[in-house]
Amino acid sequence: MRRFALKIVILLALVWSGWWYLATTSTRNSVTAWLQDRQTEGWQAEAAAITSGGFPLRTTTQIDRLVLLDPARTRGVEVPRLNLSAPIYWPGHASVHVPAGPVTFTTPQGEVELGTEGARAGMRLRPGTALQLEALSGDATGITLDVNDLRLLDVEAVEAAVTQGRTPETYTVNLVLTGLSPSEALFEGASLPRPGPGTFAPVVADATITFDRPWDRSALQDTRPQPRQIRITEIAASYADTGVSISGDLDVDPAGIASGSLRLRMRNWQDVFDMAVATATIPPEWAPTVGQVLGSMSDADGTLDLTLTLAAGQMRIGFLPLGPAPRFVIR
Repeated sequence: MRRFALKIVILLALVWSGWWYLATTSTRNSVTAWLQDRQTEGWQAEAAAITSGGFPLRTTTQIDRLVLLDPARTRGVEVPRLNLSAPIYWPGHASVHVPAGPVTFTTPQGEVELGTEGARAGMRLRPGTALQLEALSGDATGITLDVNDLRLLDVEAVEAAVTQGRTPETYTVNLVLTGLSPSEALFEGASLPRPGPGTFAPVVADATITFDRPWDRSALQDTRPQPRQIRITEIAASYADTGVSISGDLDVDPAGIASGSLRLRMRNWQDVFDMAVATATIPPEWAPTVGQVLGSMSDADGTLDLTLTLAAGQMRIGFLPLGPAPRFVIR
């Protein structure tokens, strides 16, 4: 009896080891094939090494010095190391880990370097042929952003999550940025006065988006799901004495044109207005009229509580037109 049990254990171990080997080999071959496909399209697509591990409970693939560059559009990315991992029983619960170090993006305007003390992302897919996206999450700490060797900002930590709601085509989106600190160079480059020293209070975003269909494997093969309803519970940012918060509901038609209203609250609105004029977000010729109207609408503490209306592709505050509204289309 013991011999029989031992044979069963050995057989199961061999089957499990074979399954793990097939899973890790398949992942490694898929990464290699994807890089080769990019090369045939004219990209520079290479990795210094692709190795596997994680036995016995996980499949892990480590990609060292991943380089992707599209010479035709002068766009690319270089990642020193990328770790892909998933449970052996279901690869649809995958995670990605980028160790501490810089990730370099190449753009027509120059190099952008994103540094972190480590970043992680997780993805959960529902079992089935469609592979619907159930959840997506990510977090990073010690974030820095440099453009052409010029530091623009620092962020202590960021956490983001996208979670499928009660209906398959609905997703909640949550984002929290802690310790966001713009550099002096960022304000100087935008020709803006720095409101004051310090960092932003935690920047938060909480919204629910309903698409025309769920996010699944077809989103990579065909057209992307498009937003049809956007419910913003809160988007809020506060820096020095200035604060902005947005909430509201929008309906989006098949052309990406939104209709609805957003509640916009601005604390110490004059600073925000001065920045908008300085960056030409508000045309200079409109500035005196807009400033006078906003001043008449603010309270004694300098806080504005406005309703931004979107209709027929245009935006307005009360009777004051603001120009074309953005279109909500995912390419």
